[in-house]
Amino acid sequence: MRNRDGGALSTRAANTAVSELGAAAGIGPADNGEAFGPHVLRHTFGTDLVRGRGEVATAPVDVVLVAELMGHAGLNTTRRYTLPTEVDKTRALDALTTDL
Repeated sequence: MRNRDGGALSTRAANTAVSELGAAAGIGPADNGEAFGPHVLRHTFGTDLVRGRGEVATAPVDVVLVAELMGHAGLNTTRRYTLPTEVDKTRALDALTTDL
């Protein structure tokens, strides 16, 4: 993305542009309450790769490859994308109780 003068867009301007596009599209904050912006997009990309969902991946992608694609220095950073969400936990518990 470039600014009006053709120079590189500042981090703040990029955040503002993405946030405004999200608001115009009716996209609200992330599940954790974080305002929609580039970081939420990046997190969604990583999570969708690891979980094999969405438009990004049709099957789970190895976490080591995801770390490489996202430029992470170590797997501990990428591990955040593999942790279960509250929805995941609820679904797992619901599956257990329906079998009883």
